[in-house]
Amino acid sequence: MFSYKHYIPILRWRAAEKGALQNLETEDRALITPFVELIMPQPRGDGNKTRKKTPAELLKESIDIFLKDLPAIPSELLKYWGHETFFLDVQLLDGSIRAKSLEKILGNGKQLDILLVPLLSVIPVVGFASDEQTRRVAVNFAKENKHGLCLRITESNLKEKSLASDVKAFIGNNSLDAKNIDLMVDFKIVDEQTSYEFLFKKINLIPHLEQWRTFIVASGAFPQDLSQFRDPGQYDIPRADWTLWCRLSKDLKRSPSFADYTIQHPVYLPRDSSSNPSASIRYALEDHWVILKGQGLRNKKGAGFKQYPAQAQLFVKQKEIFKGASFSFGDSYIAEKAKDINTKDTGNPMTWLRAGINHHLALVARQIASAP
Repeated sequence: MFSYKHYIPILRWRAAEKGALQNLETEDRALITPFVELIMPQPRGDGNKTRKKTPAELLKESIDIFLKDLPAIPSELLKYWGHETFFLDVQLLDGSIRAKSLEKILGNGKQLDILLVPLLSVIPVVGFASDEQTRRVAVNFAKENKHGLCLRITESNLKEKSLASDVKAFIGNNSLDAKNIDLMVDFKIVDEQTSYEFLFKKINLIPHLEQWRTFIVASGAFPQDLSQFRDPGQYDIPRADWTLWCRLSKDLKRSPSFADYTIQHPVYLPRDSSSNPSASIRYALEDHWVILKGQGLRNKKGAGFKQYPAQAQLFVKQKEIFKGASFSFGDSYIAEKAKDINTKDTGNPMTWLRAGINHHLALVARQIASAP
C-alpha cells in the first residue's frame, strides 16, 4: 500500500487532532496515513449535587453521548481528512459498542460518490484482544471491499511465548492472507533505557515479515504530562521513538514504516476536568522535543492564558529552534501569537496542542521522506 518511507501518526479523534490534520499542506498529506483511535467522550458531570453519580451511571452517560454523536463521525472524517486512506481502531471504546460503531463507520466506506469513489477509504484495525463480533465486522469488510485490514500487535502480545503461533492462528482462523494485511507492531512506551535487543528479537519472531502488505513499527516517547519539570522554563525531551525506528530500519531484513503518538503519551488516559494544566508549547525537532513550560493556567493570581503569546514571542526569537512561520500551519500559529503579547486572542490548550501536533506531523513526514 505504501513504502517504508511513509508516516503513520496515531491520533485520538479529538478537536486538536482533527484541526491538525485538516490544516496540513497537500505535499505533507501525501506522505501520511493517519491511524485514528476513537475514544469515549467525557460524561457531562454531576448535575445533582446531592448525590454523586456511580461509575456505572457515568459510563452509561458516556456511551449515550457517543452513540448520539456516532452518525456524524463519518462526515467528520471526510471533512478533516477527505477521501484518502486512514486506519480506524475502536479498541478504546467501551466493549459494548465497539462492533456497532465500527460497522456504522465502515458502512460509509461501502458507499460511493457520483464518480464511483468510496466516501471513506478506511482500513479497520483489530488485535488479538478484539472481541469476536468486532473482529468479524472488520474481517468481513476487508474481504467484501478488498481494502484489507490492519493487525495491531501490542507490547503485551510481544511478551507471550505463543506470539508466532498466535499470528499464524489469526491468519488461518479468519481465512486471510498476509499480503492483504497491514501489520503494526506497537511497542507503546519507549525511552532511552528501552532494550533494543529485546524488541529486535521479538520482531524477528513474527512470521511472514516480508509478506505483509505493509509493516509498521509504532512507539511513543512523549511523557504522560509535564509534571517531571517542576519549574517554568525550557526543556528538551529525546525522541527515543524516532531513534528506535532509525536503528530498526537499518538492522531488520525489512525496513518498517514509522508510527508514533506525536506529542501525546502512548497510553490513553481520559482528561481530568479538575486538573490544572500548564501553559506550554510542545515543539518537535529532528531528534528531540523542545518544551516551553509555563505556570498552571488556573493558578491563583497567575497570568493564566496570557502566558501563551509571551511564550510564543520568546520562542520565535530562537532562530536555531523555530522553523519559521512558513514551515507549517502550527508554526504560522505560533508566529501570529508572538506578534502581540497583549492580545486577547491568546489561544487555549486545544489550539496550542493543535499547533504542536500539526508542526510535528509536517516535520516527521518530511523527515521520513528524506531518510536514507
